[in-house]
Amino acid sequence: RAWAGGVGDPRRGPLALGPRGGRAAGAATASSDPLQSVDQDGLPVPSVKIDNMKDPFATIVKVKYGEYLEELLDTVAALKNLGLNIVRAKVAEDSKNTFYVTEKDTGEKVVLSERLEEIRMTIINNLLYYHPESKESLVAGRPRAGRSSDAASVGALGPRKKSPVSTRVKISEDQSGTRSQLDVITTDRPGLLVEIVRTLKDINVTVLSAEVDTVGLAAHDEFFITYHGEALSSTMQTLVVNALQYYLSRGEIEKEESY
Repeated sequence: RAWAGGVGDPRRGPLALGPRGGRAAGAATASSDPLQSVDQDGLPVPSVKIDNMKDPFATIVKVKYGEYLEELLDTVAALKNLGLNIVRAKVAEDSKNTFYVTEKDTGEKVVLSERLEEIRMTIINNLLYYHPESKESLVAGRPRAGRSSDAASVGALGPRKKSPVSTRVKISEDQSGTRSQLDVITTDRPGLLVEIVRTLKDINVTVLSAEVDTVGLAAHDEFFITYHGEALSSTMQTLVVNALQYYLSRGEIEKEESY
C-alpha cells in the first residue's frame, strides 16, 4: 500500500524505493468512522491496499470484502489484462486476498503513481462488476448527481451537499526529525493520489515515501515529506495544509459540476 521516492511529474516520473520510518506521533488514525471495516449496518466495507514497500521485488496488492471473496479469479484476470505478472497469491484467515505483482515487460515492481492508480481503480471497478452489492460502499459505485431542470430537484441556493468523508489534513514531525509526516483522509475519487502528489510538487515539497489505502468511500494517504531536504517548518506546514484543503475541496466541486 505504498510507493516511495523523489517525485518529478507524478504522471510519468518513477517513485524510487526508500526506507519507511515509524508512524509519527499524533498522526491521523482509522479508529473513527471513515476507515472502519464494517458500515453502520454491520455490512463489510471493501478495502483495497497497495504496498510497494515490504517486498523489494514485487508490488503487493491486498483486497478485502468481508467473506464475499474467494479465490478472486476475476481479479487475477483483471491484473493480467493490465500487463502484470502475478508471481504469488494467497488468501489469509481474515479473508484478505493478497497478490504479489510485477510489470510483465520488465519483471520489476510497479513504480509509477499513475500505474498504481490504474491498478487501484481496476480492482474497484472489478468489485463493482462482480459484487454489485458493494456499490453503496464505494464512491465509484454511487450514482452521479445529474443536472435537472426540475426546481424541486435542484433546490434553493445554499451550502453544497456534505461530502461522504470530511477531509482531514494533518502534518507532524517524524521521530527522526529529518522529515515530516502528512496524513490525508478524504472522499475517494479516481486520480486522487496523483492530484495530491502534483499539488505537493507545485509548492516544492518532496515526497520521500507514502502509503495508500482505499476503504469504502474513504481514502487514507500517508506521506513522508521534506522541503529542501528538511522537515517542514510551521510556516510550510500551514502552507501545505491550506493548499491541500483548497485543491481537494475544489476537486470535489469540479467533480459535482462535471456531472
